[in-house]
Amino acid sequence: MQTFVTLIVGLLLASSAFAEDYKAGNITVTHPASHAMVPGAKVGDGFLAITNNGDQLDTLIAARSERAGLVQLHEMKIDNGIMMMGALKGGLDIPAGQTVKLKPNYHLMFLDVREPFKQGEEIEATLTFEKAGDVKVRFAVGKIAGPLATGEDSDMASMPGMEMSDGPNQTIPATLKTMFETADKPLRIDPVVVQNDWAIAGWQQDGRGGRALLKRGHHGWTVYLCSGDGIKDAAALQKIGLAADDAEALAAKLSDAEAALDPTILKIFASFEGTVMMADDAGAAVHGGHEGHAQ
Repeated sequence: MQTFVTLIVGLLLASSAFAEDYKAGNITVTHPASHAMVPGAKVGDGFLAITNNGDQLDTLIAARSERAGLVQLHEMKIDNGIMMMGALKGGLDIPAGQTVKLKPNYHLMFLDVREPFKQGEEIEATLTFEKAGDVKVRFAVGKIAGPLATGEDSDMASMPGMEMSDGPNQTIPATLKTMFETADKPLRIDPVVVQNDWAIAGWQQDGRGGRALLKRGHHGWTVYLCSGDGIKDAAALQKIGLAADDAEALAAKLSDAEAALDPTILKIFASFEGTVMMADDAGAAVHGGHEGHAQ
């Protein structure tokens, strides 16, 4: 199984503003939802709940969509303190009489997306079950980051926060190291640039790396998203939600800081493809907008 090491913490969401149910045989699919994607992203996410109303186990064995070159069921797990993601072989079992939500350990990945998902549209897809056969569903596309609906059980978990008495150049590396560093896989954080309540930190671990966008809240700094080159430019930061002045200033500070780095380090940062959304607007950490991995 191909796995991907990513700088990710939080829970995957399966909530949606749309309550339409999709049925085939004894299988009912509810709340299919996806996050909007930043321009240029090639990987999208998919969350939903599956209920088996029958008296025999069924298995989700495949998925497909005309909007993606490939749709995979992915599994998330912890290996030696590092979050691992990869395609789940053998399918996902749906026990008789039970509901399985694709959170926090499973989610759908839309790979090689031809046109990034936009908020407000619906993404048609087909789920294939071993017994029930095909179920056609429409994933409601919500905002880029955070919960996809209100009034649903979002199952969000807060990231470890650091006290704000120290400066961000101390608290941000400490926050990331607390979450991700292990004795055999040290985490290097450099550079760290800050603009008001936003910061970008470059990270390297076990030969991989990327950039983390952090947001300051009442309880300190939390990771808002992880990306590679997708958050280098002011335009991309504005699309994510930063004010124009903050986006331009943060991008400029990042450019200045990274100008002093070895080009090989910049290549490591760039190896994180796409964007992985990890926090809602209030700063609570979640995993959403799953649009990339460190290769």
